[in-house]
Amino acid sequence: MVLLKWLLCQLVLFTTLSHAFTDYLLKKCAQSGFCHRNRIYSQNIVKTHHSYYKLDPESIVHDPFQNILHATIIKTVPRLDGDDISVQFPFSLSFLQDYSVRFTIAEKERTVANDSSFLVSTQRYNETWLHAFDEKFPDKVNTTSSFPEPYFLGQEHTANSLWSKLTSFLSLSNSTQDTVYLQNGNVSLEILTEPFQLKIYWKNTLKLIVNEQNFLNIEHRRTKEENFAHVLPEESTFNMFKDDFLYSKLDTLPLGPESIALDFSFIESTNVYGIPEHPTSLRLMDTSQGEPYRLFNVDVFEYNIGTTQPMYGSIPFMFSSSSTSVFWVNAADTWVDIKYDTRKNKTMTHWISENGVVDVVVSLGPDIPTIIDTFTDLTGRPFLPPMSSIGYHQCRWNYNDEMDVLNVDSQMDVHRFPYDFIWLDLEYTNDKKYFTWKPNSFPNPKRLLTKLNKLGRNLVVLIDPHLKKDYEISDTVINENVAVKDHNGNDYVGHCWPGNSIWIDTMSKYGQKIWKSFFEKFMDFPHDLTNLFVWNDMNEPSIFDGPETTAPKDLIHDSHIEERSIHNLYGLSVHEATYDAVKSVYSSSDKRPFLLTRAFFAGSQRTAATWTGDNVATWEYLKISIPMVLSNNVAGMPFIGADIAGFAEDPTPELIARWYQAGLWYPFFRAHAHIDTKRREPYLFDDPLKSIVRDAIQLRYFLLPTLYTMFYKSSTTGYPIMNPMFIQHPEFKDLYDIDNQFYWGDSGLLVKPITEPDQLETEMIFPPGIFYEFASLISFVNDGTYLMKKNIMAPLDTIPLFIEGGHIISMKDKYRRSSKLMRNDPYILVIAPDAKGSAVGDLYVDDGETFGYQKGEYLRTQFILEDGHILKNIPSHTPDNLVGTEDSILRNTNIEKIIVAKSELQHDIKLKDAIMVKQDGEERSLSTELSYEDDNKIIITNPMIDITESWELTF
Repeated sequence: MVLLKWLLCQLVLFTTLSHAFTDYLLKKCAQSGFCHRNRIYSQNIVKTHHSYYKLDPESIVHDPFQNILHATIIKTVPRLDGDDISVQFPFSLSFLQDYSVRFTIAEKERTVANDSSFLVSTQRYNETWLHAFDEKFPDKVNTTSSFPEPYFLGQEHTANSLWSKLTSFLSLSNSTQDTVYLQNGNVSLEILTEPFQLKIYWKNTLKLIVNEQNFLNIEHRRTKEENFAHVLPEESTFNMFKDDFLYSKLDTLPLGPESIALDFSFIESTNVYGIPEHPTSLRLMDTSQGEPYRLFNVDVFEYNIGTTQPMYGSIPFMFSSSSTSVFWVNAADTWVDIKYDTRKNKTMTHWISENGVVDVVVSLGPDIPTIIDTFTDLTGRPFLPPMSSIGYHQCRWNYNDEMDVLNVDSQMDVHRFPYDFIWLDLEYTNDKKYFTWKPNSFPNPKRLLTKLNKLGRNLVVLIDPHLKKDYEISDTVINENVAVKDHNGNDYVGHCWPGNSIWIDTMSKYGQKIWKSFFEKFMDFPHDLTNLFVWNDMNEPSIFDGPETTAPKDLIHDSHIEERSIHNLYGLSVHEATYDAVKSVYSSSDKRPFLLTRAFFAGSQRTAATWTGDNVATWEYLKISIPMVLSNNVAGMPFIGADIAGFAEDPTPELIARWYQAGLWYPFFRAHAHIDTKRREPYLFDDPLKSIVRDAIQLRYFLLPTLYTMFYKSSTTGYPIMNPMFIQHPEFKDLYDIDNQFYWGDSGLLVKPITEPDQLETEMIFPPGIFYEFASLISFVNDGTYLMKKNIMAPLDTIPLFIEGGHIISMKDKYRRSSKLMRNDPYILVIAPDAKGSAVGDLYVDDGETFGYQKGEYLRTQFILEDGHILKNIPSHTPDNLVGTEDSILRNTNIEKIIVAKSELQHDIKLKDAIMVKQDGEERSLSTELSYEDDNKIIITNPMIDITESWELTF
């Protein structure tokens, strides 16, 4: 009642304003020439059931050296005079490791006759994969298995041929189409030649059909004058050579229409996920009666919730609940339509990009974690961040000066709020000129960094790719000819925070070198001062006077490449160049960079974290943040969070409390606020809000050993950190659209944040098993075979949080001011046995700062509980420089406490008079004077055991 009265008194001080992004700035599909044309084409093709594309069987060639099948797809454009136009598109297909198939459809060389002034390359851009795929990709082509010789229906087949294996479940004996059959391990496929189609199987079960609906459409090269003769009967000519949209009418469209489109049908599934970033549900919406999802990096301040409009980042990766994925390797403006067919149990999708080539990787596997593993093996594993970066970050636009920063720093300590990073937004610069400091506000950055460094804390500064005209940095960019150009070949000038600005072209290798030189000078501090990090904002790029809040599509980058072709790659190029620069600056200390980016693409996970952008302090934005963070996690980019407690506007006290309780589970845990909001550093709150927020932040720090272990696992497999329930329990179909509760990695921690006002209880869903309430370890059992719904009390100071039986988590429970100061603290194990008295938990430890782990300087161990009373530690890797050496990476490896939860099924377990430890073949007993038990748990204190050694403890 006290909390409720306090809330009612506080609520009268706040009002919630309605905000929405100005939709009119962004195109709808009907206003986008290429999207509209392909939607019209698909609607007409559905009626005519016609296809203009076939694969020429006589063109098929197998390259045994590169292990690629080559062929030609022919597009036939009918003409009334019978003189049909034939256009050839080179086709290639290869099997990759890890159950993947890659195919491409390009266009033969395109020329522009007698126009020496043409500034744009006429060839279709086909290098998105060079940026999106991990650098090790060339070594990943499967050279151990080869394509079988191509063969066609009607040929004789041997008993061990693929045909004989497929005829038992394929009804193709009466087909009149030529069909090529290929197999690689568990993946097999058919190439149907006329009309062109691919059918892809996993263990002889059909999983994906490519071009089932005949939506394949490639707008081949033609001039405006000859266009009429090159248009298919089902095609529209809307905006082929111009752009009528109010804010992009100046687009010159130098190459005319050049879109690509293709449909994919996911079989045995009516659930698809991925293609972030959008403020919608985790399970993607059916768009057949509305707007397609759009992938086009733009600046959307206070974005609308529940729409398919584009946002800051784009990952064109989608997977189904039947463990099949499509990676559309294209960085141009892209729209994706989705239609669920529950009657046929399949999902039909239509992918449309403005230009480029068709480059697709299809992956299949036994489960969804394998699909994510395969995707992040191809595009690069998420980087392993410094331990400090997974702690708490304090930020606002802007801290005024050095004294302001140091005051926040000291007040956080006075009020016992741990934190690791403090951030400086735009106003730290001198007149909004990046790579400078405002002289009166930050006269001595070295002094500020030194003071923060004493407690292991870090400073982040904003550096964006737009550069104010007419100062040393932008002059260098212009003089070195590494500025993005306009369509006439001049340095492009647009408007952003500094006013008139130019943009660094980080798509250029030389541009990246110049960018790096700026950081080398800006971060020229003593070698032991390595606590300055970088935030790349506005790198979509955001251009205030640009079309759709971003860059004109006819800008020109290095090698005569249009912005149109690489738009969604630009942000990745900026943050990768920044990461490489910071890594180089800190090379002498081997320090791992931490970098935050707003714009991202597939592959961004290799070097950067991100966040959900400019949200608003309302309950709706808190609620949508969870599916948004989950969507990025399942798309291979787990290091993401949302601004706590909303970037714009002033949150109510209740919203602040609930947002911190939700935000502590985000992989990226940062509070951030707009320059016009009231100050809301947590020490400014009155109790009980201050205590609630402190408890949430401290809980994050207590769980850092478990969280860091999850980050390590993610860096090796891509496994989600905020993890949808259906990934842990795919056997329950009712979990496939649950996105308001989630697991924390595979730790067994199950959370449902409160995202509604005045809510003091919530309904949670539990699969079969034992679940322990985290704070009390009081348990309950779902002993059925179905999901259980259970009401959970959730007063304002309580987070609905459980540990699923069968898991062991690692903790540290001493308050420290930063994560670095926790390195000397011992560990605590919390054990939640399952019904059989078993549990397992992993722990990963390294120095938390350097790349030493890549040289083997880390510890990996596993804790195993057997029969409810035997606990084992089994290290799988220990470093050479263990605790006690001068350059030790492990400061304290002792276990201080073991807490064993007692379930309803195990209340007969009692603490023995003597606890036995078996180690190195010898057995010893421990004193139990400080250990105790109650109805819910057994606590063993000071067991004198070490995580680096093998041992067995019996209690």
